[in-house]
Order: sequence, then C-alpha cells, then structure tokens
Amino acid sequence: MAKVKQVTIVVILTLMLFNNTKAQYWQGDSWYNNPLGFEPVKLHTSMGFIIPAVAVGTCLLLTKKDPNLKDRLSIYNETGLSWGYKYPHTFMPQNNTGINFQLRKLMSVGVEFDVYFPRDDFNKTTGFAIRPFARFYPINKVKWRLYFESGGGFIYLLDEFPKPTDQDNRLGTQWNGTTKYGIGSEINVSKSTAIMFGVRHLHISNGNTKGVERNPSHDSNGFFVGLSHKL
Repeated sequence: MAKVKQVTIVVILTLMLFNNTKAQYWQGDSWYNNPLGFEPVKLHTSMGFIIPAVAVGTCLLLTKKDPNLKDRLSIYNETGLSWGYKYPHTFMPQNNTGINFQLRKLMSVGVEFDVYFPRDDFNKTTGFAIRPFARFYPINKVKWRLYFESGGGFIYLLDEFPKPTDQDNRLGTQWNGTTKYGIGSEINVSKSTAIMFGVRHLHISNGNTKGVERNPSHDSNGFFVGLSHKL
C-alpha cells in the first residue's frame, strides 16, 4: 500500500510538471536558461510558490506521519552567486539563512531570509527577502540527501530594480516578488552538521502589478554552498 501511495505521488508531481511540454517559454528564455519555465509550470513566477504548496498538501493527504523520523528541525546558512542571462547580465551575490522542517522522509518545508546584492553597469543596490519553500527528496539517507527545492516570496530593495538600460528604458520597483528553484545536496560532516551545495534559478519581478512598463524583471542561474545544522 505504501508503494502505491508513493507511485501516486510521483505520477501527480510528474503530471503537474510536464503537462504541456510543447508550450513556449517566456520571452527571451531558452530551456537551458530556465528549465521549468514553460507553461503551465512557470516556476519563475508565482507558480514557484503555488505548485510546491499543492504538492506538499498532496503528500500530506496521501502519506502517513513517520513515527521514526527524528531530528526534524534544522537551520542553515548559505552563500549563493548567480549571473543574469539577459542584458545587462546582472551579477547577484546573496546570503540566505533558513529554517527547514522535515514533514515526511521525502518532503520538508521551511522559510528563508535572504539578502541580495544586485550589481551591473546600471544597478547597485541591496534587497531583503523572505521566501517560504518546499523540498522534495528522491534520495534521503543518513549520510547524504538529494533534493529538489522551489519557493516564492517577497523582496524589498533599497532602490528601484532593475534600472533602465540603453536597451530597455523600463524602471522596476522596490517591492517585488522572488522565486527560486533548483537542485541541492547535503553531505554530513558530523552527526548534526552537513555541507550544502547545489544549483538554482532565480527570478525577481513585480508580476506586472504596475503594468508591464514597470516590470523589466531579473532572471539568473547560479550555485550555492553552505552549512546545515540539525537542532
């Protein structure tokens, strides 16, 4: 019965992620820039929060709580670097601190507090973000874990972002939404501490809340490294 439930979960998640593989990507995106940016997934938009939330709810409904699951709460800090693949190719250093709670062996949820430092020929500012997320573990062993993560939240920047360029005269906003998704791994270096590393896609925009003329947006890909500690 447990195997049937796990298969059902995999089928549901697969259908959610690959329902429309022939759909077009967002303007300027290629599949290798934003692998899950096609319709109807669009994990670089609000769907980066909605789809993980639906997946978490589905998992909770179809699986039972594991009484043997211990050390469920952990904290982490990581440093990330990403590079914009659209002009002006914004360099985006970031520091992320989060709390992660293991709901099931195959799934966890958490919240992350981020500081961003966008830099290019037109932008030099700092942003502060909060982002709920979910992680799904195809491999979850005692010594190492592999997970897919996605989540979306809000970011406030000290200056309007992105600024107009010589190729796009649109001006962004200080309040924006942010979405990140990617693949990560944790390798234990002690009983309670693990090294974290992986790759991510980052999207920042205001969702056209003030019209498309105020939403130039930012998209970048990069990597992260950090430490996780079980409480």
